[in-house]
Amino acid sequence: MPRKRSSKEELVPLLRGTFNSFFTHPIILFPFITIAFIQILVLEILYFSPRFPLSAFFNPIIQTLWGEAFIHYPNNFIILPKLFRNAQLSLYLFVSSFLIAVAISIISAINDNRKIKFSKACRDVLSQYVHVFIAALLTLGVFWGFFRAYNLLVVRVLQIKSAEGIFPVIKTIVIEGAPYFNLIIGALVTTLFAFVLPLIVIDKRKIFSAVLLNFRYLWGSFWLVAALVVAPVLLYVPVLMLRGNAAGIAQATFPEAGALILAAGILVTMFIDAMIYTAITMFYLLKKESA
Repeated sequence: MPRKRSSKEELVPLLRGTFNSFFTHPIILFPFITIAFIQILVLEILYFSPRFPLSAFFNPIIQTLWGEAFIHYPNNFIILPKLFRNAQLSLYLFVSSFLIAVAISIISAINDNRKIKFSKACRDVLSQYVHVFIAALLTLGVFWGFFRAYNLLVVRVLQIKSAEGIFPVIKTIVIEGAPYFNLIIGALVTTLFAFVLPLIVIDKRKIFSAVLLNFRYLWGSFWLVAALVVAPVLLYVPVLMLRGNAAGIAQATFPEAGALILAAGILVTMFIDAMIYTAITMFYLLKKESA
């Protein structure tokens, strides 16, 4: 009887195969590059939002939500990350999730030795767009639920008054580590719904069927899938460190440094998403073939 391969023995070949596939089939990267291009374009629009003619639209909104001070240089860069984060959520729901699904369709075509065309992949996914959108909405909803639970924990630890013992340490970890905990939450949610998009795109499953089958596929391979997600996600840690020190960096250099850090984050995220969804799709196809 053949020995069952450990998660580590499967993880390294999958990651290596994923990385190599970008060189043998660079079209896989095209949807992710498109996502990055759109995000940089949106960031550029927000960057110039205090200037005319964009100011006619953005200034009243910023004044209402944050005050007049934030429509002037250099305070406008303080709220730029918030504006961009809100824009990213909308982009993920309506655009990024669709293009990720297109990438999955391209990987499936490569696996089946079918003719690969970006336009055809877009048309194929468009027929499943409603289910892709609901999957993205569901993923964001679960992430928001974990995020709210973490915020409740933050509120609880803020009530800690003790200055001695382990409680001040816990308070510091929970508050100062918020960006890293959010990264962990994002990785967990991605893992929990790892196979939903492949099931929708490749097997043409409807959203409810895809979610149920997703957990069936996830059973027994959760830790391997989690490793496939976490390994690339670790590349974002330096970006988080830069973002955490963005105010100090901007003060020591120039106010626009924060925008450059956001742009760097877009590029790193592009590579991370390409690695995650390509690896998961390859693993899903391997599971289907072995079944």
